[in-house]
Amino acid sequence: MWKYVKRSVIFCVCSCVLLGLAALSICNYAMAGDEPAGSPARDEETETVIFKMELPDPVSTSPPARVYPVVQSRDHNGFPVDYALSVTMIVCTDQKCKPVVVTMYWNALGHYERLEHPPGKPLTKKEHVPFDAADYAKLDRILKDRNSILGRISLAYLAEPGDKDKGVDAWSAATPITARESVVKDAAYTTWVMWRWANGEIVPKLRRITERSCTPRYLDQLLSSEDRRDVDFALKYVTEHHSSDEQFLERVFHILENGDREHVTLSLRFLSGAMQDKKKLHARLIDSCCRMKSMYSPMVLAHFADQPDLPPATLEKLTGRLDRLPYFQIHLILRLLEEREFFSETTESNIAQLLSNDDFFKARRAYEHLSKQDLSSETESKVNAFRERNRDRL
Repeated sequence: MWKYVKRSVIFCVCSCVLLGLAALSICNYAMAGDEPAGSPARDEETETVIFKMELPDPVSTSPPARVYPVVQSRDHNGFPVDYALSVTMIVCTDQKCKPVVVTMYWNALGHYERLEHPPGKPLTKKEHVPFDAADYAKLDRILKDRNSILGRISLAYLAEPGDKDKGVDAWSAATPITARESVVKDAAYTTWVMWRWANGEIVPKLRRITERSCTPRYLDQLLSSEDRRDVDFALKYVTEHHSSDEQFLERVFHILENGDREHVTLSLRFLSGAMQDKKKLHARLIDSCCRMKSMYSPMVLAHFADQPDLPPATLEKLTGRLDRLPYFQIHLILRLLEEREFFSETTESNIAQLLSNDDFFKARRAYEHLSKQDLSSETESKVNAFRERNRDRL
């Protein structure tokens, strides 16, 4: 009986050794490959893929860049969700401070999101005082600010000796006043180094990896995202890589009608190239103009004003929506007609309807425009009647 027990124990030990060697082999391969390495690790909702990435040390540029394993998480559709990098950072130049050990996370487009540290190894400040909750909160705000001054100053700048004549703040002899709000107090070096990791060379590299997944389905998902950064990226991508692809039209029209100023600009750029039928394009833009926020719809009218050869049908259709637009948009449309010296029976009829509008300023603007035109007898009668009614207000 003991003979069989010994054989079982030996078999189990050998199996464990073989499994350990296989796992080690997969890890080593993941560190060395240019492409995703190893088999994706799946759970019910996500999978992870490891990419190798060559990154320099922000503190010391003399050693060659190291290769790090960057972990990409994907959703159930196989689309990128975020990236994670575990790194040990040297945050000073004299090697006297403790290394910072953290895992940093970015979203699929390379925007820094958060960090984690191992249990019992918090970030520390001067004299190895651990960060408190307020320090972590401030660090989080700083690392998410891509326009921070930390991107424009060197580590040596933070090391200038305390000297009031040089504008150095008294609370930290190593931190000039101009950088005060951009670093955690008593942790200027740590803040600078971590900002460089969060917003440095890794960002465009992460984005390039994500671009490999830019299928029409993924782009459609980004275009419908509530995160404006996703929408920015997708609009720029479809404009550059799918400039004549009409499958994104409806999604982009929705963004045009509901987005902010930059989204309107990007949407107009894409729609102008992707929609080949200019008559249909102009009709859709005019309809969208009536549904947009009043602060952004003038951008569509400016787009029309920039077109050298607007067809008469477009100009007439613009006047057909006057009753649905605010005063300033009405003024812009009538000014466009005046600059183009365009007037027709259709525009005359459409503009004349404004004479009875409850908003006197709209009605007066229509009156001013019609007064300069050669009118039909019917419209001239309406104009004269408006003048008589409002003689004291004109």
